[in-house]
Amino acid sequence: MKLDRSRKLAIAPGEGGYLIYDLSSCELHRLNASATLILEFCDGTRSESEIVAAVSSILADGEASCRQWIQAAIARGWLVPTPTHNPIVEPPDSSMFAETSRELRDEGKVLPALVCQEHATVLQPDLAEYWCALGELAHIVGRRERAREAYESYLERRPEDAEVKQIVTALRHESPPSRAPNECVRQLYSRFSAFYEENMCGDLNYQAPLRIEELLNEHLGETRDLDVLDLGCGTGLSARPLRSRARSLAGVDISPEMLERARATSLYDELEAAELTSWFGECGTKFDLIVACDTFIYFGDLRQVVLPAAEHLRPGGRLIFTVEQGTASPYKLTDSGRYSHSEDHVRAVADDAGLFVLSLKDGFLRQEYGEAVTGLITLMEKPRRSGH
Repeated sequence: MKLDRSRKLAIAPGEGGYLIYDLSSCELHRLNASATLILEFCDGTRSESEIVAAVSSILADGEASCRQWIQAAIARGWLVPTPTHNPIVEPPDSSMFAETSRELRDEGKVLPALVCQEHATVLQPDLAEYWCALGELAHIVGRRERAREAYESYLERRPEDAEVKQIVTALRHESPPSRAPNECVRQLYSRFSAFYEENMCGDLNYQAPLRIEELLNEHLGETRDLDVLDLGCGTGLSARPLRSRARSLAGVDISPEMLERARATSLYDELEAAELTSWFGECGTKFDLIVACDTFIYFGDLRQVVLPAAEHLRPGGRLIFTVEQGTASPYKLTDSGRYSHSEDHVRAVADDAGLFVLSLKDGFLRQEYGEAVTGLITLMEKPRRSGH
């Protein structure tokens, strides 16, 4: 007995047994431990009688149950008889399973996509992109250990990938770096820039800029003619609510590709490609308002960016930023490769920077893998004079 490869069956480990995705019927099947054991023996080297003899003594239900499952698998088209000890080897087509995996993921059928990608990767393990796709799918369905293994296999083939290295650090529970490496962020947004707004605003229901606008309306009223800095400005999504309040609007971002799209909005007076903390070290300008929308998520200890930002605020100036809310204090490198922060950490950093927290509330930022991402939306103010 052997698997009928013409049926295009993708097989992958599941909880308690194999998962099978039948590309011909577009159906996902979950095999229990007994069925999985039987299938292991269906490698083309044994007859049905030999499989039953080898397996039935192990199974609680015995010979009848074993024969029943084999017959059902034959009827379904999964198994075909083969001459004893004369296996037929057919060249597999990994690309067919990989393409089906991509189609299933686009349809939101993530578990079948994982099964197909697992099968494709087993068939052709030398392709780095297969391991990366497998890692991401395993991650989405919550199989962290399999995701780590797949990403590590990918990095053996593509050790230069800084973005995946950051994710693997989180999956290994290693001591995180104090911030995401510059190359990690550059690589991410170089890849992301071409479809950033479509993906974020359309697919992920991105609302962080709206949270910023709500805070501006609540606390700044009709205030205009401000010198404004948009930190990590990206494609300029935050510039729209800022422009009407700005006498001057400057944007800084580490990604040249994202800045090209921001430049096309014509909303900024000045744009510069730079890493934020280095840029602060060279900038002598003071601002009335500094905004960082989903920018500080690439830093662990927020003192790295909040303290230099405070130094570049005029007296009475405001700092507004969003971070992802976390339960671990003070902060944590999450499986996404970004950092989450506790409210206590945000308040402690404000104290160290000499800023007053005028508003700190949680709110919806976006969707990720079907789950809501909750953020901390924060407004801090610099005292107008010493002691106040």
